[in-house]
Amino acid sequence: MNQWYYARGGQQHGPVGLDELRGLVGNGLLNPASDLVWNSSMPNWLPAGQVPELMGAQQGSPLASPAFGQPFAYPLASGPIVEISPGSEPLIPTACVKRAFDLTLRHLGPLIIIVVCLSVISWGATFVFEEIDKALGWDSPVQTVNPAPVTDPWEGFKIGYAEASLSVPMTIISQILSVFLWLGATKIGLNAVSGKPFSIGTLFSGGKWLVRGFIGYLLYMAMIVVGLVLLIVPGIYLALRFGMYQAAIVDRNMGVIDAFKYSAQLTQKNVLNLFVIALFTFLIILAGCMALLVGLLFAYPMIWLMWMVAYRWLQYGGRAVMDDPATGRPLLAALSEEIPAASPTDQPV
Repeated sequence: MNQWYYARGGQQHGPVGLDELRGLVGNGLLNPASDLVWNSSMPNWLPAGQVPELMGAQQGSPLASPAFGQPFAYPLASGPIVEISPGSEPLIPTACVKRAFDLTLRHLGPLIIIVVCLSVISWGATFVFEEIDKALGWDSPVQTVNPAPVTDPWEGFKIGYAEASLSVPMTIISQILSVFLWLGATKIGLNAVSGKPFSIGTLFSGGKWLVRGFIGYLLYMAMIVVGLVLLIVPGIYLALRFGMYQAAIVDRNMGVIDAFKYSAQLTQKNVLNLFVIALFTFLIILAGCMALLVGLLFAYPMIWLMWMVAYRWLQYGGRAVMDDPATGRPLLAALSEEIPAASPTDQPV
């Protein structure tokens, strides 16, 4: 027999039996219109008045059958939101995709503006750097090469990525600018997933992490290149294990080495699931390309949010993909607005 949970006044209760839940409704202790109930056969929380077992089939709507891709529809955990033990809960790729899709729709307008802004800045900066090279007589360098790790959904926006031939000084400057924008985009993604506000100005908030972010980028790209040389598979493995380093720098204000350690700790026992998310990344980009520019305007933020959902899931479990049934806001909005202070071992490198 299924155990039931109910949410009343913003608080979750349960588990209780069906007869007890019926008694609560019958005695007026649960409002059929506003109080929510859930059991493991249901894909989502529903008002008590819409559940046939409680109100009678003639008074309620039929229960929806469990939806594919929603195995994360389990009851809300009571108490404060805290981090789970790394590797203790498997990441569910389909749930991350579904959550990213929902969040992209929820914030579609601002996200499209941010994507357009990134594109204009990236391609505009590339043009300016090329003109500077020409003016200084530096216009015959080796072509810029940017290996694209599977965990970097914004690689398409990296300045210099579009086969622009830049001199070494301009290439360094362009990569610094790319990391600066990437840090801001990471902050936007973390805020969107956690139910916190963001704006176009957040895109330019990466200055305080820029030195650490750029050093981390150089180290990350170096390990990816070395790993790819070693028969490709090691490169993919390293990209997946350490790919959360930038989110850790922004989210936890960590130093470079500690951010890599934290990423490796978070991703343990979930490498295969992260690889499936990487495959979804490829498929979503492919679908976006098939839909031309309009499709990419949706695909890029969705991919970006998908990886941020995965990061939060690895930290807090499946609650990263759930909304509070009482407020409709992400459960993670209950987290502190403040960035945790770095410990003595987390000082910037």
